Amino acid sequence: MSDVLTRPAAGHRAIQGLVRSLRYGASLVPVGILAMADAILGEEATAARRLKTRPASSARMFGYGLLTAVLGLASWFLMMLAVLAVVRGPFWGFVEHGPVEPGTWGGPTRAGAWAVHGLIAVPCLAILLAVLRGIAALHALLVEGSRRWVLPATIVLAAGSLAFFWSWLQQL
Repeated sequence: MSDVLTRPAAGHRAIQGLVRSLRYGASLVPVGILAMADAILGEEATAARRLKTRPASSARMFGYGLLTAVLGLASWFLMMLAVLAVVRGPFWGFVEHGPVEPGTWGGPTRAGAWAVHGLIAVPCLAILLAVLRGIAALHALLVEGSRRWVLPATIVLAAGSLAFFWSWLQQL
């Protein structure tokens, strides 16, 4: 009986994992920038310690630092989109006070617009949080360095993240 009381529930473990991934993603930018600076200064061992990986050449440590910083920026951007999805989704009616314009999702009524914004935002939020967990897992595999496919996959993800961010900026 005491084992049941001391073991965390599956939902609790999932939330803990998500929070851990969010913290990990938020820390990638400063870690990456410091690792790049260490690599430029010839402190490969310090860069490796920051990245929690094996020491390598300055160029490789700089590259890992750059990928880490880009993945961190992608994580920050996705966290901002997640906050935006919450504010402009389920809480749309609290932040949008003007009249419901023609063409508003779920219009012409305020209740319909609020419901549609919430229904669209909730799955988007779940997807954003899953992608954030994926970025943290991919970065952990990158610095572990045990699989050959991880470096090309990380480079593709970093380039795709930059392209996604650029396209988002263009629509502003």
